[in-house]
Amino acid sequence: MAKEIQKQQPKELVPIDLFEGESSGFEGVSSSTFKTPFLKILQALSPEIKPKDPKFLPKAQQGQFCNSATQQLYDTIEVVVLKIEHSLITWKPNRGGFMGRVNKSQETSIVSQKDGIKKWDSEGNSIMDTIEFFCMNINDPSDMFILSLSAASFKHARTFATRLRLLKADGKLVNVTWAGIWKILTIEESNEKGSWWTIGSSPEFVRFITKEEKDNFISPAKHLLENADIDYSSVEGEHVEENTEEKTETVF
Repeated sequence: MAKEIQKQQPKELVPIDLFEGESSGFEGVSSSTFKTPFLKILQALSPEIKPKDPKFLPKAQQGQFCNSATQQLYDTIEVVVLKIEHSLITWKPNRGGFMGRVNKSQETSIVSQKDGIKKWDSEGNSIMDTIEFFCMNINDPSDMFILSLSAASFKHARTFATRLRLLKADGKLVNVTWAGIWKILTIEESNEKGSWWTIGSSPEFVRFITKEEKDNFISPAKHLLENADIDYSSVEGEHVEENTEEKTETVF
């Protein structure tokens, strides 16, 4: 039986010139006032898929991406990576929440104990190697976020970072993260302790950016990120800690 095609209600047209020539209302703030959201990969325990949780989203499913600020859901997304940072994120024990974030270069000053890839500070807080991709949704340049990958996703983050670094144009290394557009989706992985969703080897190079995209979207976005705050409150206690034997070496 053919599926019935539901008629969509016509969307209200908003005259864009209605907003031109007036003050924006944002004059008293700077980029540091706003918090950069995260692009989360929804897992089995994510509050967005639990009907009784205040953060529940009726259409959310495991394996989808979710913007922590807008609650927009994506099955796949095309991004420009504006920059990459290799960080150490400190969490309270037993998923107690976010404690702090420092650059990988400061590892010797905060890590007091190691066991394989697991690390702790002197107070017993867990420290996780994390690669953060600061991204812009090329199909909606106002949509900027951080794709933060650690634990069992860390090996895929290293692979993606390496591919960005080795991207070539006309046989020469481009040597900037934001040169191209990448399509990202998720896959399900598992081990003896359970299953989870990650980007796997999915990042697929789509094309190089155009000069117009660089001038109109990417350069302004890079400028905004320089002083913007990072909203770790949206991921407190929700990080995934699956076991993996992958070594966590410095990427850069």
